[in-house]
Amino acid sequence: MKGQNTVAKWLAYGVALLLVAAVNYYVLGPMPMALPALLPVAAVGVGTLEGAGFGAGFGGFAGLIMASLGHAGLVCIPLLSVIGWLSGLAAQYVLRRDIWGHLLCCLVTMVCWEGWQVCSRLLAHEAPLAVLMRVAIPELLWTMLLTIPVYWVGQFCCARYGRICHEQFL
Repeated sequence: MKGQNTVAKWLAYGVALLLVAAVNYYVLGPMPMALPALLPVAAVGVGTLEGAGFGAGFGGFAGLIMASLGHAGLVCIPLLSVIGWLSGLAAQYVLRRDIWGHLLCCLVTMVCWEGWQVCSRLLAHEAPLAVLMRVAIPELLWTMLLTIPVYWVGQFCCARYGRICHEQFL
């Protein structure tokens, strides 16, 4: 892919990331429901569509936005970068690079994400397990329900600007 097309693709994915973050935090955030975690889903989507290197870079930017919005702190930056990288590797070597591969990667990612959230709060004695599970299960369900629209946003960017050859980033 030529340099100009790569810049256009990064800009398209940047706009898509801002759109997903705005919907996640400013549209769904004030609603009386569990807050879905759409930025990790976006990192998974870009990783499965574009490969490990691009997914890691996009995941780092998604983590930066997530941390700047006050969600889970600075640990989000390397964590989402690793999520994008692992999703890209899984799509390259194990899964199909389509909606089914994306859904499977999202399911594994979000179960691990919610497990990390519950365990860290449980170990910090912030709340009992029953209360944490009453929050984690609806978050997981809402996130999984919204993975397909997030995938469509990434698929639009991928189809519009062409897939980057992911092998060059490994």
